[in-house]
Amino acid sequence: MSSPVHHLTVIRYPADRPGDTVVTVEPTWDDVAAAVSRLDDHEFPIVELSCTEHDDDEALLVIGGRGRYALTQSVPGWQFSDPSRPDREVRLWTSDQGYFCTEREIITDLGLVLRIVEEFYRTGSYDGLDRFAGVADDSEVTP
Repeated sequence: MSSPVHHLTVIRYPADRPGDTVVTVEPTWDDVAAAVSRLDDHEFPIVELSCTEHDDDEALLVIGGRGRYALTQSVPGWQFSDPSRPDREVRLWTSDQGYFCTEREIITDLGLVLRIVEEFYRTGSYDGLDRFAGVADDSEVTP
C-alpha cells in the first residue's frame, strides 16, 4: 500500500541509558503496525508518523501502550476524543516526562488504535478521523 507517510519515528527510553529514536523512512504498514503494537507506556511510549522529510506540526503521535493509548497531532490541533467518556485527567507514558490527557482522549482498544492509525497512514490526513470516536473495535466505520 502506498502511503504519504515519509517516516516513522519510534521513541525509546531504555532503563540503562538516555532516550533514543529509531527512524524508518518510507515505512510499510507492517512496520507501523508493529511499532504501535510494541508500545508499552514506558520503554516504548511514543510512535510518530510524519508526512514530510522533517518532524513537523502535522505528525501523528501515538502515545501510551498496554491497553491505554492517546492519538494526537504533534502540535495542538487534532486529538482523538470520545465525548461519552469522563473528562478526568490521567497520565500516560510512565518514563521520562510522561504525557497527561483526559480519559475521553484514551483509547483502550488496540484494534481501534490500529484502524485509526491505518487511516492516517493511507491518507496522511486528519480529515475523517473523528468518525472513530465512540466506535467499538468490532463496529463498522463508514468512510
